[in-house]
Amino acid sequence: MSDLVLLREHLNHPFALGMLACLLMALAAVGLRWVWLRVVIVVLAGLGASAALFGGWVTLTFASTKEVGFIDGPAPYRIRLQQSLAGLGPDTVMWLRVHRDGGLLSKEWDLGCFNDDVPDDTFDSVRWTGQSSVEMRVADGRTFRVALDPASGRPQTTTALNC
Repeated sequence: MSDLVLLREHLNHPFALGMLACLLMALAAVGLRWVWLRVVIVVLAGLGASAALFGGWVTLTFASTKEVGFIDGPAPYRIRLQQSLAGLGPDTVMWLRVHRDGGLLSKEWDLGCFNDDVPDDTFDSVRWTGQSSVEMRVADGRTFRVALDPASGRPQTTTALNC
C-alpha cells in the first residue's frame, strides 16, 4: 500500500470502511421516494454490514498481528517486531520492519520474516551492527546481515525463512 506508517496503520481497515459504506447507503436510502426501493436498499445494506462484520471478525481472529516491541537504533531508526499466526496452525511468524521516525511522514519497510515451522528457523534476536546495518539471528545460530540505504533507511535486501 504505502511506506508511510500513518496511512498503512490508520487507513487500511477495509471491513470498518465497508461497514461505514453500508451505513451511509442505508441513510441515503431513507430519502428515496419509492418505498419498495428504500426497503431493498436498506436490506442490502444490512446484509452487507453483516458480511463486513463477520469478515472483520474472522480476519482479526486468524490473521491479526501482535506488537512484540521495538529495538532502538541510531536516531531516527528502530526495528519494529510483530508476531502473527501462520495460517490456521500453531506456528507463528515474526515480522521485522525498519521504522524511520518522522512524525506524520514516518516510514516503515520490511526487514525480515521468520516462520517457526522449522525449529532451526525460529527468530532468536536482532541487533544493530552499525549506523546502517542490522544483524538478525535464528535459533540454530545462523545470522543474516542487512545493509540499509544511508539516505533513506530502506533495507537493500530482506530475509524470509518459510514465509
